Formats: sequence, C-alpha cells, structure tokens
Amino acid sequence: MEEEYESRRMRRWEELDTDILVRIFLKFSVFELARVCSVWRTVCRHPILWKTLELSHMRSSFIKIPLEPYVYVERRSDESLTRILKLSMNLSGGNTRTLAFHFNLFLSDDQLTYTAERCPGLRRLVLPAWNRIKKTGICKAIRIWKDLESLTMPSIANPPYLFTEIANNCNNFKELKIMGPFEIFFADTLIAASLTSKLSALDALR
Repeated sequence: MEEEYESRRMRRWEELDTDILVRIFLKFSVFELARVCSVWRTVCRHPILWKTLELSHMRSSFIKIPLEPYVYVERRSDESLTRILKLSMNLSGGNTRTLAFHFNLFLSDDQLTYTAERCPGLRRLVLPAWNRIKKTGICKAIRIWKDLESLTMPSIANPPYLFTEIANNCNNFKELKIMGPFEIFFADTLIAASLTSKLSALDALR
C-alpha cells in the first residue's frame, strides 16, 4: 500500500533529477530560478546553462554628454549591471564560452576585467560601445582570454594596440566582425599586426 502511494505521489520540483531540471531551466532565466531554493541554485551552476551568457537584452540608462566618454551612465543602471555580472560569474563557475553585450550596454574597465578574470576560457565575444572601455582594460582582458576565437566589436579609432594584443595572445583567433566603418587604415592595421594570416572570416556589419 505504501509503495503504491509512493508511486502515485506527485513529486516535488526539488526532487526531480538534475538532468531534467537543467533541460527545463534552459527555457527560463537562470537569474530568477537561482533565488527559489538551495537545490535550484545548485542546479543553476550546471555548466551547460552557462555555455552562452547572453546580455544583449540589457541596455544602460544613459545620457549623451559633450566630453569623454561622451555618455553618462545612471548610477543605478551601472550598479544593476555589476550585480548581474557578479551573479553570473558566481553561478557560471568559469564555464562561459560565448559572451554577448548589447551595443548600448556601456561596460567599464572594471566590469570588463572582472568578467575576464572569472571566465578565462571565453571563445566568442560580442563587445558593446567603446565609450567606457579604455586601452588598459581591453588589453588586460585580451591577455586573459587566450582561447578567444571570435570577436564582434564596434569600429575603433585607434585599433593597432588591440590587434597586436590579439595577435600576441590569442593563438586560436580566426573570426573578426566589425560594427561600423571598415576603412583602409583599419585593414592596414590588421596586416601590420600579422592578424590577417589567422583569420578565416572577416566581416563588416552595417
């Protein structure tokens, strides 16, 4: 009788097998699910859930200003991004291989390097606008991302230092996509940095 009852009893969510929960969680926001209970938070650390970290739905709350960095990001918006990055890096356990930011998610150097240090095995990166990312920040991140294979980035006024860092540190780099103008100087810089020999794909996105 007791065995029959057990077979008919509706199972609680936290009693489901981890593999089943992971398949379900793939359909939802892990950030919200991690708050439900300790069992779900543990499941939310599963590597398959963090293979891709898609932040292209997030945008900074900002206003344009006449001086560098030409945008002012509202404090609460910046703090919200920092919280999301910290939670993501904590749950992902360094398993993120693809990371994508929205163009208008104005990342700071500190936020970029914090992320790089906690997901060093990144393979594909989609960068936001350059406004708050400086030379020191992106160079430090590139030195950490030695396995980087693909970069999608906005056009940059002074590209030599970036391409040199990629050429020197990312041996598996093979794909570059540029959002915006792709001019002769840009192409010459790629050649000078010996990056063209590595590329199997080079695109200019308009």
